[in-house]
Amino acid sequence: MDTLDTVQKHELPPTNQKRMVAFINHFIVSTVTFLNKFASDCETRFVNYEQKIQNLEASLMIVEAKLASIDVLKQPDDNTAAIESNSKRSDIIPSTAVAAEATETKPVEDKESQPNVTAPERDPKYDPYFKMLHVGVPLGAVKNKISSEGLDPGYIDQFL
Repeated sequence: MDTLDTVQKHELPPTNQKRMVAFINHFIVSTVTFLNKFASDCETRFVNYEQKIQNLEASLMIVEAKLASIDVLKQPDDNTAAIESNSKRSDIIPSTAVAAEATETKPVEDKESQPNVTAPERDPKYDPYFKMLHVGVPLGAVKNKISSEGLDPGYIDQFL
């Protein structure tokens, strides 16, 4: 132990320059590799979250459009009179069914008032999406919903 305590640092030989450069280069390369991998992982996660947010926004737009299409929520004063007049019927059928029946009668009247135009026959699988467009859901949101359910979003363009 006495030999270690008696060694003076200024008497030690200098570190080999090539070895020191190799250590520094290794440190820099490993640090840059780590930072590149970390940045890539962060970017991947951001992209995934952005896609999830876009899907949520599309779903929210669809839900908002569905809520906006409910007459009971739009004009509660007018619909309460209609529900009260159907009090006997509401005992048998829930009020949501009466409201749904009221919203279903509107598109039928609109279809009858439109002139008959020869158009390609529509696939019944796409009927809910045409109804969404009729209610006022933006085309982009409808196409997102169509593609999320595994159908062709370009099909709806033929009928617009």
